[in-house]
Amino acid sequence: MPTSSGVVPALQQLRHRGASWLRDDDHAAVKLVVGITLVALVLRLVFLGYRVAHFDEGRVAYWAWHFGETGNFAYRYIIHGPFVQHVDRWVFALIGPSDFAMRLPVAVVGGLLPLTALLLREHLDRSETVALALLFTLDPVLLYYSRFMRSDVLVAAFMFTAFAFLVRLYDTRKARYMYVAAVFLALGFASKENALVYVVTWLGATGLLLAKVLLLPNGFRDAVGFVLPRQFDDAAEAVLPKRFGEVNVASGPPSSGAVRSRVVGRVKGTARRVVGIVRGFRARHDAAWQVAGAYVGHVVLAVLLFGFVSLFFYAPRGAGIDGIESHPAIPATTPGYVGFWEGLTNPALFPRLLETTTDRVVEQWSNWLPGGGEGGAGMWAWKKPWDTYMDHFWASTDALVRGSRAVVALSVVGYALDRLGVTTPRHLIPFCFYAGFVSVFGYPEGTDIGAPWLATHAVVPLAVPAAVGLGAVFRWGSGSLERADVSGFASATLVLFALSLLVAQAGVAQVYTNTTEDSNPMVQYAQPDAELKGELREMNRLAATNDGSTDMLVYYGESGDEFDRYNAYVSPDRENWDESYRNNQPTCLMWYNALPLPWYFAAGDMDVSCENSERNLVSLTRQDPPPVVITQNFDPTVPEAELEAAGYESDTYRIRTTGDRNVFTVWTNESAVDNGTAE
Repeated sequence: MPTSSGVVPALQQLRHRGASWLRDDDHAAVKLVVGITLVALVLRLVFLGYRVAHFDEGRVAYWAWHFGETGNFAYRYIIHGPFVQHVDRWVFALIGPSDFAMRLPVAVVGGLLPLTALLLREHLDRSETVALALLFTLDPVLLYYSRFMRSDVLVAAFMFTAFAFLVRLYDTRKARYMYVAAVFLALGFASKENALVYVVTWLGATGLLLAKVLLLPNGFRDAVGFVLPRQFDDAAEAVLPKRFGEVNVASGPPSSGAVRSRVVGRVKGTARRVVGIVRGFRARHDAAWQVAGAYVGHVVLAVLLFGFVSLFFYAPRGAGIDGIESHPAIPATTPGYVGFWEGLTNPALFPRLLETTTDRVVEQWSNWLPGGGEGGAGMWAWKKPWDTYMDHFWASTDALVRGSRAVVALSVVGYALDRLGVTTPRHLIPFCFYAGFVSVFGYPEGTDIGAPWLATHAVVPLAVPAAVGLGAVFRWGSGSLERADVSGFASATLVLFALSLLVAQAGVAQVYTNTTEDSNPMVQYAQPDAELKGELREMNRLAATNDGSTDMLVYYGESGDEFDRYNAYVSPDRENWDESYRNNQPTCLMWYNALPLPWYFAAGDMDVSCENSERNLVSLTRQDPPPVVITQNFDPTVPEAELEAAGYESDTYRIRTTGDRNVFTVWTNESAVDNGTAE
């Protein structure tokens, strides 16, 4: 093969150097994975605070801020697990509340996920280990939601890490991995309730794996050999490679008697295989009672460790739920309340703390599980109408297919290579493929809302067989280069280039640009306009320089039958403006309709007032104008001419990606800022 151009020899020399380094350095794979992890952290931290907060981000961030301000905390299922509230509270105390700060814990956890590839090194070769780290780093779905303050990446990362440590425990039989797995399991359950779904998925994947081991230990070749006759001839060998088994595709299907004899033979063969597995296990280990005795203490301690970590995150703080469902806030030092630290430092109060926390967790989890909640349906209603299920399915699958196309395609390739025996068969590969495949169809059924972030729970397990596929492509190209097979090397390079292009296109178009556009499959409808971010900075600047009594006024004037309780920002009942079921300030707002604005009001320490009278608004703008006024575009009572005459300038934004009534206007008046210089 001609190589006179010098390109192939140069590439071969480069390959030889790389192969020599990998061969001579026992820690080469570790170094590569660590370097990839650093890249993952950079990709997640750069411009982390650029996107305006989503509805859910604003809601949870507010309660983390509230926890820090009041010292009061209690677990509430509606905002998911308590992990991120605790960690964000500490982050806010260190660097202040901001969009960057609230997303930082998720970004760090998502950025460290590639390190878990090293825990599976007994089941993946070096190229596959590095490939898994790369997929965890660059996959657009994982990348986007690692830059999003929701708990999906947290629970996915923690539960997969726990699983990887359990695999490591199996590989080494070292009890320390059991304790680390217990900690990560606790962190997963503290992140989000669907950690339970991960356990169910593992059990289901284990069942499928056992079926594979007992019934189809050699993969697809067993299935082919069962269906087709056992005789074979030269023509069959020419059509079907020997690795598929000795079969004859030309002689037709087997008779009913042959099928019966094969079924009986298969059952007997499976029974012998089970007996062989049990005998082999007994031959390799001590007596069962000795094995159990060696691990029972570790298991008990690991369970206790899981319980303690869970107690730390779920236990109330300060005045607990009363400190949240009270306005003004109940002080955290109120006598009679038992929080985590009180119960931990006073042994006499510890049983009460344990009982209070357990009762709260059981009560809140019952709202999620089937049979709980109003009407006994629970938030995880497992019997959804077909159209609802399909809405949820397409929302997550659209993000999966358009964002994680490379992982999905490579996972199918990796699974097929494992089952066909092209690569060394390993139980880990089908296990993770089963877990990911079931998650694609299972999560839309087991959630109360269809959203693209559900795709994260399929991507993480599918990345393992995808790494096998990616590693195979790399080895194909490397082997072709070594043999100076230009066509093979070019083909492998073309495949890698196409995969890189898919990832880069989705990463640029979905993760770093168009991050709030409805056309982006990662964007859920409760996402405000990107342009609002600049306006929020301006509002924060005006509030910081204003020494007046009101930094911002929110207005909505419709009342009676015209009042829109689903979209209005201000309640029509002025007498109840200072009353609230929860301490969600400002209490005069229809708080959830206005999210994420209350988060920015809190983070910016803004003094916010409300108004629902057009006459009062006009009077205020003439006598004591606030620097910022917020109105809603569908409200016909907005005195636009009077606001303009008073010196206000307006800009309009969307607070959701869809809906005619999700548009609001921010009126700003620089001259209305009271900087305290007047005598």
